[in-house]
Amino acid sequence: MWDKRPADWDVKRLSEIATRIVRKNDGAGHPVMTISAKRGFMLQSDKYSRDMAGQSAERYILLRKGEFAYNKGNSQTAPQGCIFRLNQETAIIPFVYYCFSIDRDIDPDYATHAFQGGILNRELARAINSGVRNDGLLNLPAEDFFRLQLAVPPIAEQRAIAEVMGSLEQTIAKTKAFIETIAQTKHATMRELLTVGIRRVTVPLKRLQTRWVLGRIAEGITHIPIDWELVTLTKVAKLESGHTPSRDKPNYWGGGDIPWLSLADTDALDALEVNKTSECVTAEGIAKSSARILPKDTVVFSRTATVGKATRLKRPMATSQDFANWVCGPTLLPAYLVQVFRHMGREWERLQEGSTHQTIYMPVFKKLQILRPPKIEQEKIAEIGEAFDRRIASEQDALATLVRNRAALAQELLSGRLRLPDSVIARHRNKPGKAA
Repeated sequence: MWDKRPADWDVKRLSEIATRIVRKNDGAGHPVMTISAKRGFMLQSDKYSRDMAGQSAERYILLRKGEFAYNKGNSQTAPQGCIFRLNQETAIIPFVYYCFSIDRDIDPDYATHAFQGGILNRELARAINSGVRNDGLLNLPAEDFFRLQLAVPPIAEQRAIAEVMGSLEQTIAKTKAFIETIAQTKHATMRELLTVGIRRVTVPLKRLQTRWVLGRIAEGITHIPIDWELVTLTKVAKLESGHTPSRDKPNYWGGGDIPWLSLADTDALDALEVNKTSECVTAEGIAKSSARILPKDTVVFSRTATVGKATRLKRPMATSQDFANWVCGPTLLPAYLVQVFRHMGREWERLQEGSTHQTIYMPVFKKLQILRPPKIEQEKIAEIGEAFDRRIASEQDALATLVRNRAALAQELLSGRLRLPDSVIARHRNKPGKAA
């Protein structure tokens, strides 16, 4: 595997550059953590709503800052498991993890990027025996894990690679933080616009005459603008459910040209409009099922799995039963309703039912109430919300590009196929102190 490595890179077994850690929990009240393939080290209470250690806590491994752990759990994100470095001062983690520290001739930041960049994935795939056990863990004995090989560049090049990858990571982190700032600003702005409108402090208010039970934008709303109304949504928009034509009828699907929105199109729901779908159905499939073609500008709301996502149809299409669909009447703008739905995250969480797949059932939608401003004000509110959404989408596209570039650059640098200029590497030569 490492035959094409640079001549000045050494191939070493993990056991040659790492020391296994088996120290047990000392009972000093260390944070109880787990490893997520997407998030790295995190508190068990954050992932599972409680600590899962129980009586097994005394067998947990005590890890200290800068040490590494391999979670050999199988997941879609990390089919060969994942390795992360602990940034907290201490943690106790499940004893099924393989924990280790790295030696002095390995730069810890380089090791972090190398492990998280999947430098061991091919070796792991070959070493894992018989797939996944009943407990969800990969069949990989510790001795086989520490026999895995990796190519190690000279220490100066390690540091240079770590510096380049670290700079990219900082850019990614800043972009994520900026997106979060925009989202928070939008939420604060829309809360005000969706409760007191464009005129804000200058508009006369009236007390709500009807109890707002389902569909609340925010808690504690007692007064609304004098020309607004609290209405049951079904009185100003027609509620439509979706349907899946029989999969046993190939003529319902093969060669179809009618777009059919399903959970496979989840990512498309983040856009302001949806135009394309993963699947299409035939006219016969529509005619011989309960599915129907919904008009352009129908507001579609994901009520299962990805609860809360909402957008508008850019053209006529059908949907699966996973959506609650709203055909707005003459007094309600679809773009405004989308912004209302997108702001109601807390309310959707409250209304979800079911423990396996979170769902909002159709009878709930029949009771939803919304605030309805005059149409001209609906339009202005929707325009502001959409401006935020477009900026967030633009920044998310930039973030996705950065993440792809990071993955591609990591593969090239960590394999030695791409070498950094010697002028970059030279800055890291003869630096005093411990590498690791």
